[in-house]
Amino acid sequence: MREYEVIIIYEAGLSDEALEAQVESLKGFLTREEAELLEVQKWGKRRLAYEIKKKREGFYVLFRVTGKPSLIQALDRHLKFAEVVLRYLAVEVKPAVRSQSEKATTGAATTEAGGERS
Repeated sequence: MREYEVIIIYEAGLSDEALEAQVESLKGFLTREEAELLEVQKWGKRRLAYEIKKKREGFYVLFRVTGKPSLIQALDRHLKFAEVVLRYLAVEVKPAVRSQSEKATTGAATTEAGGERS
């Protein structure tokens, strides 16, 4: 099983209920594909760097999942036809990258707790 991070930009005009329905739909899809959902982070509405489908804002959601390598192809087929999805990106998280990011966040936590960095 591999770990992936999937960032999806949904249309900003979605209501909270419609956005939650989209997130639940993706959770159901991941369950059918035998993937394990590790985390969902709703980053909120943000301004896009450039127009996508004549939209200037989008609602960002990050999914961390583990699954088979074939999961990304299935996810691509699933999201390609969703009208409310402006863009999506799925990347594999390598173990070395994961451990470096964990070290960076623990180092930042000690700095915030009052430690000084030189």
